[in-house]
This record gives sequence, structure tokens and C-alpha cells, in this order.
Amino acid sequence: MVPMTNLVYYASVARRDNVVLAEHKNLKEDLAEVGFESLEKVPPFHSRFSYTIRQRMFMFLMDEGFTYSAIVDEALGKLKSFGFLERVRDEFQLLIRSRGLDGSRFESYALVSDFAGVYKHLVKPLVGVPQKEVDLDDDQNSDSKDNTALSPSASHAEHSHGPYPGASSPLTGNGHKQDKRDHEVIQVKEIMMTNSNNSSKALDKGHNNFNQAGGGKSETEERKRGRQHASNLWWKNVKIVLFLDLVVCCILFAIWLGICRGFSCVNS
Repeated sequence: MVPMTNLVYYASVARRDNVVLAEHKNLKEDLAEVGFESLEKVPPFHSRFSYTIRQRMFMFLMDEGFTYSAIVDEALGKLKSFGFLERVRDEFQLLIRSRGLDGSRFESYALVSDFAGVYKHLVKPLVGVPQKEVDLDDDQNSDSKDNTALSPSASHAEHSHGPYPGASSPLTGNGHKQDKRDHEVIQVKEIMMTNSNNSSKALDKGHNNFNQAGGGKSETEERKRGRQHASNLWWKNVKIVLFLDLVVCCILFAIWLGICRGFSCVNS
């Protein structure tokens, strides 16, 4: 049976200028560096933002000049994750208001010790089976069913030689799991750094395109020229219609003169 573990790997409260005021670290995984890097890539003008990398969800809640972030396991789900951030926000605002503090003037990590108890209380119930363990267990069960169907003696072999060939002792197995966990943390950091660089390149490219187009001023001029062109086109159509009306009236007047042989119809 897979043991239950806490599904919150990292959490922090930071100002909008990415100065971290308080944070929570999971002793099993050190994702503080990744969490700080992710703050720099939060898009502006958003109240909520999230994405997933290797079964870890990066969650962000922006409110009143502060960014409340967390790196959680995918098994926790978005609903509970944002609920956790909302409770962190409420507790943080309660803390600074009750003490009459101005969060915008604090230095880095100034409230780590003051907020540590709050984090400990809020993350305590957020436990479960990590998504990667769930997927691994499903794969193992599927493989076990396939092997049983192919070889009726598989069950006997398992009881005779253990669950799999070369099974390690509990101590060795724990060491293997720790190495695997460290390797996955490194992979997450590398992927996060790569995504950050790609995002920076995309932002720089968009910024250069915007400058080449003349920025906001050029866009305003384009709109103005577009409206002027539409107005000119409308007047041109009006003039054409008036000209056609005049031609039709002249033709009808000529026909009337031909029928009446001048203005004799009027004189009579």
C-alpha cells in the first residue's frame, strides 16, 4: 500500500515585485529555487494563474499587491489548491492588519517565522497519495494482470522468489526512492528553467515586434487612417448615387419634353 504524504511541496507569499515575505518548504523536496523562478514568469493583469509540469501544479493567486503561490501535487486538484491559497491570503491579511503592518515595506523573508505556524496548520490536512505513485500503481496492476494471464505459474513464482527478481531490502529500496525523488526534482528544475527561457524569448520577440510596428502610437494612427478611409469611401458612394439620380431625372425630363413637344402640356 502506498503511504500517504503531504501534497504541498512549496508555498510562498510575495510582493508584486517578487520579494518573498514568507514561505513554506517541504522537507522531502527542495523546490524553493523553482518557486522563486516561477514568480518572475507570472503574467500581469491576472488574478489567478496555474500550469502543470511533471505532475506538479504551479498555482498563483494575485490580490491587493501580493502574490500567493504554491507548488502542489497534481493529485490535490485545482479546487483544493486554490482553496488553500485563499486561506493563506486571508490569514496573511489578518496578520498584517491586526498588527498594523505595511506589507509593502518588508524586506525579503521578514515574515517567515511569524507565518510558519499558519502554513503548518493549513498544509497539515492536505495529504494523500502522489499522482505519480497512483499512476505507477495502476501500471503495476495492469502489468500484473497481463503477466497472470500469460503465465499461470506467475503467482507461484512470486511467492517463491519475492515480488520481483532481485528485490532489494527495505533499506536499499528507501535509498532508491530517495535517489529517484532527487532526480525528479532536478528534472523539474531543468524543465522550469527551460520554460522560463522560452517565455523570456517569446516576450522579447513580442516586444520587438511591437516596437517595429511603432508601438501604441502607430496603432492609433492606423485606426485614425482607417476611419478616414471609410469616411472618404462613404462620401464617394453618396456622390455616385446622387449622380445616377440626376441622370435618371434628366432622362425622364427629356422623355416628357418629347411627348409634350416642348412645354405645350404646361401651356394647355
